[in-house]
Amino acid sequence: MEKSRRNWGKPPWRGAEALARGLEAAPCDVAIVGGGLTGASTAYHLAKRGIRSTIFEAARIGDGASGRTGGIVLEGTAAGVLAEVDSCIAELAALVAEERIDCDLSLPGCWEIEHRASANDRMLPWNDGGRPVCIARMVTGGTVQPAALVGGIARAAVLRGAVILERRAVKRITVEPQLAIESHGETINPGYIVLALNAWTSALLPDASRVESSLTFACATEPLPPSKLNAIGLDANIPFYTTDRPYLWGRTIADGRVIFGSQLVFGSPAELEGIDVSTGESGAALDALRKRVRRLHLKLREVNFSASWAGPIAFRVNGVPILGRHPSSSRVLVAGAYSGHGVALSVRMGQLLARAVVDGEPLPSWGAFTRHM
Repeated sequence: MEKSRRNWGKPPWRGAEALARGLEAAPCDVAIVGGGLTGASTAYHLAKRGIRSTIFEAARIGDGASGRTGGIVLEGTAAGVLAEVDSCIAELAALVAEERIDCDLSLPGCWEIEHRASANDRMLPWNDGGRPVCIARMVTGGTVQPAALVGGIARAAVLRGAVILERRAVKRITVEPQLAIESHGETINPGYIVLALNAWTSALLPDASRVESSLTFACATEPLPPSKLNAIGLDANIPFYTTDRPYLWGRTIADGRVIFGSQLVFGSPAELEGIDVSTGESGAALDALRKRVRRLHLKLREVNFSASWAGPIAFRVNGVPILGRHPSSSRVLVAGAYSGHGVALSVRMGQLLARAVVDGEPLPSWGAFTRHM
């Protein structure tokens, strides 16, 4: 994976600048490639069991999807609640409480909204491209400050003995005659390798070609007063996402800003790394999103935006993520392709990966690497 050329804009989150990163490279039981929520959670749960791991992160902790997501917390997967991932939110809340992570976790639920008029459902006072919008149902969920969450989990892992190496891209993985990863001219031979790359999975595993990678886009308004939040129907601070098209999701932040997200630009990991969101197709996508937000309601017509950015996302057939052992080696474990449901799910995935390493527990059959590949 080459040095990043990305210019994806800046999300409105504070990062993990105070993160203690442990010592420099040392022999490790498990090498984790990818320093997002899945990688940090895996390291944390391994450390709790006394297993030493090293995270190799090509950029900074949480610099990919985990720190650029809108921070909407949902249960299960994009394909629904599946075996072993039916209590992701409870596991997330328990970890946050145990480690006292200051990440603004709030779980009031989440609105599923639809483009239709309804006499029975609550209507939002929006006009989305000439179509009314209703709240079809409330589902389990909420919001979190995602950069603070990933930073907090990573910090807890380091305090228990994990090592985090930032700006340490992994160039190659081999499985024969023994497991090896190459990074910065060094070759490391861990007992296990965990690939927690999500949208970047195919960069190191070309046979994961059925994982589709893209950037998705978001913008944050300027802080809005309570009266304006009330006028646009978002004073309850409940996040939302559409279950139909055109897709739209969003949430409020404690300071009164509102985040809206939509749009996708697909490409290979190398292509996405080279994207500048101020120009071309990506710049047009962000511009279209901002115009769409201003047209939702009269109170938003003149709104200014405090942030506009993009982040990577990965999809798999039917929305079922990868969570399995690589066919070439049972000691290479792969997780990713969360289809936008990765906040609570990623943390649970790390827990399951750690259990598979330490206890030899089988991973759920639905996530097998060869499924739909």
